[in-house]
Amino acid sequence: MNPMYALKSARPLQKALAVDWQDGFSSKFSYVWLRDNGHRRPSLIHLDLNTKPEEVDCQNGVVHITWPPFLNSLYSSQFLRDHAKVKPIHSTTCPVTKNVLTVPWRVERRRGDDNSSMATTSWKDRHVEHGTIWPHMIRVPSIVTVDTDWAGARVNLVDAVQCLSEMSLRYPEEFGFLRKSFVEYESALFKAAHPVMNVEHNRIVSVCFNNSMRSPEITTESIDAYYTSLKIFNRICCEHLHTITLNPNELLVIDNSQTLVGAPPQNGRKLNLKIYD
Repeated sequence: MNPMYALKSARPLQKALAVDWQDGFSSKFSYVWLRDNGHRRPSLIHLDLNTKPEEVDCQNGVVHITWPPFLNSLYSSQFLRDHAKVKPIHSTTCPVTKNVLTVPWRVERRRGDDNSSMATTSWKDRHVEHGTIWPHMIRVPSIVTVDTDWAGARVNLVDAVQCLSEMSLRYPEEFGFLRKSFVEYESALFKAAHPVMNVEHNRIVSVCFNNSMRSPEITTESIDAYYTSLKIFNRICCEHLHTITLNPNELLVIDNSQTLVGAPPQNGRKLNLKIYD
């Protein structure tokens, strides 16, 4: 380990963990950020904004934290040092394609094989949290299709444009914060940052958000406002979540610029996703 990353101490405070290194550098890490980026990232609906560790231990260059109820997470000295400063993101060169479909999604009759997609992936029987598909790409895919050979496969869909529009009326302060916010996403070697929404002439034209693919980067000084706003947005998304049933002769076509897609757990199910630029 690089000597500059040698830990000196980790001290629990009221809302944050104070970490000191042997080279004199120190930083504070919000508990909610630590819990969010620890073992098993919770869904936003289950993320406790006032969480506090039950136990903190620092040894051999690693901070050990026990979260309620008895969930252990490890944070290496290098991981903490790498995220000790805010990573400002002010612009993006390639926003999400806007208004690809006239509706957020539609179900049509499944036809023959289509080889024009840029990539394919599949979801099996586990729960998939609703989100934008492939936000880790610099250019977020515009269209996603879903099909299945399994009768009665369930898919979760959220009109994120509608949800943010409602949020602007119910929670204008938190909406205003998200309107200026960027989120970084990562998967394997790919990493990209996007605004939560694109607004033109006071109209939301596209949304990009995927909780499970967020990187640990801190992109704002206002970490409490960040998580509060995301949690409110997610709660509204859950209020407007639609679960549809898909059969082998059907094709679900999704506008990836306005729809968050996921799936509930369903034993034996397999969903085939095709991604289009």
